Amino acid sequence: MEKMNIKWNYTNKIVNDLLKINRAREIVDLLEIPVSVEEEIKKETIAKRVHYSTKIEGNSLDLNTVKKIIENTNNSHERNVLEVRNYYNALMYLNKEADTNNSITEDLIFKVHNLVIGKNLNAKATYRDGQNIVEDSLTKQIVYMPPEAKDIKILINQMIKEFDNKTSKDIPIPIKAGIIEYEFVTIHPFWDGNGRTSRLLANYILKAYGYDLKGFYVMEEFYDKNINDYYNSLQMGLHHNFYFGRKDADITEWLEYFISTMANTFEAVGNRVKEIYLNSKEEVNILDTLDKRERWIANYILNNGKIKAKDIASHFKINLDTANNWIKEWVNRGFLVRENDKQIRNVDYILTEKYQQKIK
Repeated sequence: MEKMNIKWNYTNKIVNDLLKINRAREIVDLLEIPVSVEEEIKKETIAKRVHYSTKIEGNSLDLNTVKKIIENTNNSHERNVLEVRNYYNALMYLNKEADTNNSITEDLIFKVHNLVIGKNLNAKATYRDGQNIVEDSLTKQIVYMPPEAKDIKILINQMIKEFDNKTSKDIPIPIKAGIIEYEFVTIHPFWDGNGRTSRLLANYILKAYGYDLKGFYVMEEFYDKNINDYYNSLQMGLHHNFYFGRKDADITEWLEYFISTMANTFEAVGNRVKEIYLNSKEEVNILDTLDKRERWIANYILNNGKIKAKDIASHFKINLDTANNWIKEWVNRGFLVRENDKQIRNVDYILTEKYQQKIK
């Protein structure tokens, strides 16, 4: 029975980059920026994650085309378009899952991969049943020979078990995300979509454990800037056969690359947020007066047009009476207003005009 026995060590570079990551998190968490700007950054981030992760795998569509696909203004069934749409669906599914879940299971992996390759979420899924050699597209030389099909389930279950293992609780989340990305793409459990799924799982872990940076970061863009560094860091000069070194690899080199990329990405986001914050402070902005609850309400209405007491109760896990008391307070303060004065039950609320003007 084959198992992976990877090793890694803390280096000065990894430790310093982890500190940079946490400093950037503190900046982004601390500085409140206008809701409308925050929503634009999130929207741009989603488009970039989809674009760059599919581009890494050979998708030729540009960023503007990807945005149109996400906005449902490009309904083509061309292969590249479908690939983008599928990745977007998988990303949205995992973003939602990460709000209530932080574990990795075989079922989650199957569902994500189903979406990546264009299947229904709950379609029957299986691992590859044969060898899936990775070749250089130009020279046709073998770049990587993953584990045999008979070992895949064992290796995936080991990966999941070690991620949840109590002894790994003290390992920083960025490192755990990097380990999962490496192990998954090394196991290469499916015929297609392994790279995309590995990056989705890493981002899922970061979001589920509070390292999503409000949805502002795009590591895939840094990967794409020098794609050779990305692939070389994954391969680390090891033998192309999984059984001759990769299953027992020291992955410190890969983790240095992954954590460094994350630190650079996070620092760039932190600097951008600081700049936006300072610029927004040059004029009095009504949105600066909103607390975290109210900012969520504003975001919800921005995306859905209106909100009900039950929506607030569900999100904040409070009862309806408490939600209605909050609403009464917000109405009195001039934050919310009934959409229709004739409604008596199940009332819809919208932002008052002064807030609408600032958010649009």
